[in-house]
Amino acid sequence: MSISNYAKALYQIAKEQDKVSLITFQFEDFKLIMAQNDGWVQMIDSPMMTMDNKIKMIDALNYDASFLSFVKMLASKRLVHLYLEIFDEWIHMSDIYQKIAHIHIYTAKPITEAQLESLKKVIQPRFPNQKLDLYITIDEHLLGGIKIVHQGQSLDRSIARELKELYTRI
Repeated sequence: MSISNYAKALYQIAKEQDKVSLITFQFEDFKLIMAQNDGWVQMIDSPMMTMDNKIKMIDALNYDASFLSFVKMLASKRLVHLYLEIFDEWIHMSDIYQKIAHIHIYTAKPITEAQLESLKKVIQPRFPNQKLDLYITIDEHLLGGIKIVHQGQSLDRSIARELKELYTRI
């Protein structure tokens, strides 16, 4: 079974139970906890640990039963270590379902609330019927301007890019 199939299976269950938002929150929390406890995943995937012990450790996470069942299924196949790839697929499906557009904005300096609102007004028409979720990053490599990234595609209106373009023309 491919990674996307695991994400699709969890998505179908969450959608049927109207728990897409809940599972998204719990999956994100799981991801953060696992980042802090990298040995936990190795232990759960280990063939040396009995399934009963794995189930006890997973149940201690105190998440929704659907999400816990998903983690138990991964543990039974010793595939918990794939949770990051599955999470990426999950987030993509969840965002489409919830109609959220995650947009990463890189700026040379902090932007004001007024500038942010103005930027939202300009960007929103490109994403009709979707809620914008903006992530702002200050990038010291930009001399000025802005760079907007959505799903790997970028609109680069930075001075650094303009200078680079000018340099290649000369």
